[in-house]
Amino acid sequence: MTGRKQSYTLWDDLEKFDVGDSGACPSEWKGRKALYLSKMNSAIFLREEVRYEAYRLHAEVAIPGEVGFVGLVFDAIDSENYELIYLAPLEIQYDPIMNGSMTWQIYNGPFYQRPLPNTTGEWRDLTVEVDPDGAKVYFGNSSTEPALVLSSLQHGGQSGKVGVWSYLPAYIRNFSIEEIHPVPASRSIRALDTLISETFITEWHVSNVFMQDRPLEQHWTPALVEENGVLNINRIHKAEPGATVEVKSVFMVDEQQETILTLGFSDTIRLWVNDAEVYQGNWCWDPPVQDGRIRPDFASVPVQWRKGLNSIRAELSRKEDFGWGLAVKTGLSNMTLIS
Repeated sequence: MTGRKQSYTLWDDLEKFDVGDSGACPSEWKGRKALYLSKMNSAIFLREEVRYEAYRLHAEVAIPGEVGFVGLVFDAIDSENYELIYLAPLEIQYDPIMNGSMTWQIYNGPFYQRPLPNTTGEWRDLTVEVDPDGAKVYFGNSSTEPALVLSSLQHGGQSGKVGVWSYLPAYIRNFSIEEIHPVPASRSIRALDTLISETFITEWHVSNVFMQDRPLEQHWTPALVEENGVLNINRIHKAEPGATVEVKSVFMVDEQQETILTLGFSDTIRLWVNDAEVYQGNWCWDPPVQDGRIRPDFASVPVQWRKGLNSIRAELSRKEDFGWGLAVKTGLSNMTLIS
């Protein structure tokens, strides 16, 4: 079933959008009129809020150079918190914006991104079908099977404004929103008990942000990890370069034993187990050498656990504006977290 449809050229009806400081302007590329965007992490929103339970977003998009990203925005809570799916030169990526920050370093792998042949240098069709339970992404004007299926949305499937987005130069035209019948996505999400069985730390406490010296008094926010086991600090704090937080988790172990602790993080970390420092590292976006994505098996260290109470504590610092987080697997099959 389809229903109402709203269409916008983008090159001659831009007054219907909140352009903000995006610098978006009418232009032309390869003989087609379009909207040109060139800033980093820049979104423009349709002024009228979408009230459909389920809807289809579609646009023609183009990445003119070797590097560029262009996408569709939906379910926007405000200008710094919204769902985003974008086309990159070699992939489709789900990248929910949280507190103004891109989070692709947290949401990586086949649940959140899919590889594509090189998409640059040509006009492409990008379609996202949104319903309260998730979204399906289609690439190309003849696609019948989705290129990416999301069975959960990180902002909770709240209805909100829609729009378009880019990072570095890109073109977009003929943006439309069409009401459709909701069809729930079929992919299942790992529950917390599954993550626990895989020995992830699933419960943390996150401090307030500090820029240099640790404050004498900390304020702690309890936080659960994401469905992929990553503690997403972007949900709690804005990721500003130079910012640091402390995170901690406490748990009981039945008997003394040694395991291999594995972890992934972004950007800079110091990690302590039972107040003894066991790891330091840096992992940032620095292509083509490193991509900065958080993977729980990025680093490993042997740890001697004591019987009874144990603790993990880390300092995580930002060097860039992207995903900020940590994933830890203890290797312990018999730990009990203490909230």
